[in-house]
Amino acid sequence: MPMLRARSMSQLPDTPARRGAPVSLPSIFTQRANATVPLHWLSTAAAFSGTGGLVSGDDLAELIRHRCEVAGWLPESLPVSLIARWIVSRAVVSLDSPWGPLFPLFQFSLPTASVVDAMAPLLAELRPVFDDVELALWFVTPNDWLGGARPVSAMHHSLPAVLQAARADRFVAGGH
Repeated sequence: MPMLRARSMSQLPDTPARRGAPVSLPSIFTQRANATVPLHWLSTAAAFSGTGGLVSGDDLAELIRHRCEVAGWLPESLPVSLIARWIVSRAVVSLDSPWGPLFPLFQFSLPTASVVDAMAPLLAELRPVFDDVELALWFVTPNDWLGGARPVSAMHHSLPAVLQAARADRFVAGGH
């Protein structure tokens, strides 16, 4: 794959690509993270762009805090503690990235500082056969069992159909 180049090489940090050394994965520079970004992360981020995107744990905690503040209440636990509890209990999907865990926003109800109710039964169906990346992508990929709809969109109005699609995909992926 070709390497994407910044418009001004003088603005880039000293990276292997800038020195002309081979880079294992195609990448570009991003000002925000001040890092080289593998291209597959750009396509992964793009897959979630219409569903709220991907956020870091710190950004998620800040979003929860801010939304609760705007709503006029504070959660019983600190947002960071809530997120840690969700991760440990595997109630949410997170993607390991070069910047730490990233969370697809579609799975959260920020104003109530909670996980969307539909996530628990869907994750129970799919976790036995999919890793976190496959799980996250399952939600944003058009699904044949749903007539081409994406589970992330359909789960809010047709949860039984999405659960059936999850069961079918679990069977196909794992043979059970």
